[in-house]
Amino acid sequence: MRHVLIASVLIALAACGQPPAEPPPTPVAEAPAAQELPAAPARAPVEGWETASPVYSGIGSSLPEFSGARLTGETVTRETLRGRWTILGFDAFDTTSDAEKTHVSALNSAADQDPDLDFVQIYRLPASVTAPRVSQWPSISDDGSITAALGVTQTPAYLLIGPDLTVEAWRGALSMNPTDGIKPVIWGIAEIRKQVSAPQ
Repeated sequence: MRHVLIASVLIALAACGQPPAEPPPTPVAEAPAAQELPAAPARAPVEGWETASPVYSGIGSSLPEFSGARLTGETVTRETLRGRWTILGFDAFDTTSDAEKTHVSALNSAADQDPDLDFVQIYRLPASVTAPRVSQWPSISDDGSITAALGVTQTPAYLLIGPDLTVEAWRGALSMNPTDGIKPVIWGIAEIRKQVSAPQ
């Protein structure tokens, strides 16, 4: 009897055919693709300034921290510049050419006429100069540490800093094209400001 029961079970199993296939895997919901943020708009070329120059790699970056004392005694830091457009000029106190001094003086006068623009000159001082004269424009004495902290590798040089402390542009000596004066520099600043304030 037991043999008959086992045989019946085997026959029933054989009649069923192959074992049922594995159930299909449950589909996994794909993660939504990460949205790519639009790249920051490149500045259009501007006469008088470099807006994407390999000479100064900090263009488009936030101005590094620094601190220096003006020749008149006030301390100037990165935060001092926040909220206004600022031209930072870099030069060596004892090697500035007369032509560059003339252009710097004109640039400082132009900045004085613009309520939203400041000019600050950073002078790298030789060790022999312990008490430099106060210049006719706002100046910071530098033993080289500020120039190095801000990544400036050649002088004379000028950085244009935006109100949010972004380095917007760089240029070399103002006197490189003596017949142009500083008009292209000032026009260039106006154009950069227009580009920065344009809706994205």
